[in-house]
Amino acid sequence: MQSLFAFLLALAILIAIHEFGHFWVARRCGVKVLKFSIGFGKPLWQKIARDGTHYVVAMIPLGGYVKMLDEREGEVPADQINAAFNRKPLRSRVAIVAAGPIANLLFAIFAYWLVFIIGIAGIKPVINEVVADSPAEIAQLLPGDQIERINGDKTPTWSSVRNALTQIADKGGTAELTIVSEAGQQQRKLEVAQHSILSDKPISLLKQLGVTPVLYDLKPVIGTVVPNKPAQLAGLQTGDLVISTNDQAITHWAEWVEIVKANPNQLLNVEIERQGQQLILQLTPSKTDEGIGVIGVGVDASATPVPDALKAELRYGLFTGLVKAAETTWQMSSLTVRSFISMLSGELSTKNLGGPISIAQFAGASADRGLTAFFSFLAMISISLGILNLLPIPILDGGHLMMYFFEWVRGKPLSEQTQLKGQKIGLILLLALMLFAFFNDLSRLFGL
Repeated sequence: MQSLFAFLLALAILIAIHEFGHFWVARRCGVKVLKFSIGFGKPLWQKIARDGTHYVVAMIPLGGYVKMLDEREGEVPADQINAAFNRKPLRSRVAIVAAGPIANLLFAIFAYWLVFIIGIAGIKPVINEVVADSPAEIAQLLPGDQIERINGDKTPTWSSVRNALTQIADKGGTAELTIVSEAGQQQRKLEVAQHSILSDKPISLLKQLGVTPVLYDLKPVIGTVVPNKPAQLAGLQTGDLVISTNDQAITHWAEWVEIVKANPNQLLNVEIERQGQQLILQLTPSKTDEGIGVIGVGVDASATPVPDALKAELRYGLFTGLVKAAETTWQMSSLTVRSFISMLSGELSTKNLGGPISIAQFAGASADRGLTAFFSFLAMISISLGILNLLPIPILDGGHLMMYFFEWVRGKPLSEQTQLKGQKIGLILLLALMLFAFFNDLSRLFGL
């Protein structure tokens, strides 16, 4: 239920921002707006303003629209001809159509800016172990070193370290590290091998570089549960606390992981605590190609407080935060475009395309983790919505912009018949895309 509420809230916010972009620019260009609706179906709230604009919030928050005065959609009074959309110059129509996606991208900058000035809690990037003959050892990194900066950017948390290294690994290169140790502040050069962000085979960058982070013992509380894997089939649920396995007491997560890994295809009696009640479940880990046991669960790290000595926070000032927010939005926008291109070319599996179920799950999970996580989620979805609407598919904003491009080249608009055919094709393509994304959601949900 919380996932559904978070999903609907996120959708309503992003649709309102998108449609407001069209609305605001249309008004500035002198176009009369007849109706501004968030959602479809039966109105939950409506109001007619003094200027005649009909504002509506409808029951089904799966879209919205801005209806403008237009001679192509009905008779326009002679005294309002100059306020009709179709009578405006090409540059005004382009600005009005492009304003929706641009509003989504601007909102993403705003959301990331809020996240950066509020601060993102994390764990100090202190190195625990360095693997022999690894890039980290070649760079003379040592246990106890703390990574303070990468290529001049501060990295107060392991999350910020991973993000910085991921950007470098996308093309491969050298990471200029600023290290703080007992000997003071030092500079190190770490060679990072090329590995595409869009790869279907994700890797652990830290493991590849030969670095093990200093961590702390996590409580054995179940976080994520993968559908149709041994854990779910045994009845394990998010929030379950593992008490013992085969009568062996479990005090922290890593201890339980080792037991699972050591017992592939072996029946385990797992005692758990769920909402104050103790239950015993029978669990049989499946065996991987490497011969270890796996069950398909992740730990709920939020159930264990971070020790004060390892607490850290990534935070920027007002201006620097705005610059970083713009950079992050650009990086995510570029990544989204590359993802679409890679899926079309076959370099990236189309199984990565998610639909409403995936979005709802991510919305609920981000809402659980707090305000900054939810705003980060809103920023990412807003970018995706903005980029999606710019695709040159008739019926989307990008399709209209494509038609305006042909109008600019030809010196006159495309015929109404051509535009109508284009919209029908665009509707079919859009429905096919939505159905495919929904199928991917169901496949992930039911392990198809």
